Amino acid sequence: MSALTDDNIRQFNHEGYLVFEGLLDDRRNERIKRDVDRLMEDRKVPNKPAIPMRYPELGLLTSEPAIVDRVASLMGGDRFVHHHIHAVCHMPGEPGVAWHHDYEQLPQTNRSHLMVHVFMYHSGLNGEIGDLLVLPGSHKKTMSRDAFQQFGTADLPGSRTIDNLSPASVVIVHSALQHARRAKPADPGSKRYFVDTSYCQFGIIWPTIRQFQHYNDMALELGWDRNGKYAFLYEEGHFFFKEDQEGAFESRNRGSVAMQL
Repeated sequence: MSALTDDNIRQFNHEGYLVFEGLLDDRRNERIKRDVDRLMEDRKVPNKPAIPMRYPELGLLTSEPAIVDRVASLMGGDRFVHHHIHAVCHMPGEPGVAWHHDYEQLPQTNRSHLMVHVFMYHSGLNGEIGDLLVLPGSHKKTMSRDAFQQFGTADLPGSRTIDNLSPASVVIVHSALQHARRAKPADPGSKRYFVDTSYCQFGIIWPTIRQFQHYNDMALELGWDRNGKYAFLYEEGHFFFKEDQEGAFESRNRGSVAMQL
């Protein structure tokens, strides 16, 4: 089991992220990159569903023991559910992404339960294509996703730039950590393979979209649960679907919340 040390967990709780250099082996990493290439090509085909969960190496990343077992340590042994997987290949000229966080909550009111994002840099980071910016400790503050968006991708007091990672490196972040991607000039042939997965602690009902539960159902059908060992990752019953609730939420989210308790 890829359990974390007590020092790892203390660092994560304090700073909101952990870096693991070269976590996946080279052959596996190359297979993942080929799946991302196929995904990117399929996205160019009209009406062709290009769903990361359908691609074997990408689908298996959602239950990758080297990742899931580390997440389990952060969850304190509690069970958790897979929220989503995204995959992309960033090319030269790719725009940056302003400061934001990815913690799913309507409205943003507390951080009682843990949600993490796992950022995977399959070609590493070398100062080209884009840098990862993080603001340590910001996960401890409850704020809207775009609270720092007005700062674009500028350095903030205490922020750190991660721009030197070996291929197949992984950064696990608390989903409430403010982070950004800074665009960088690059050689025309440069690529940045990037996959992220996300996991939510059991115990509450998390916001998602119906499509993501469908993808979790697909993971079970395709055997990404590794003979049932990680079947809990794809369980139903841990989400509500934002598209069904947002209208009612907007109409009821008025005045004092205490009046609705």
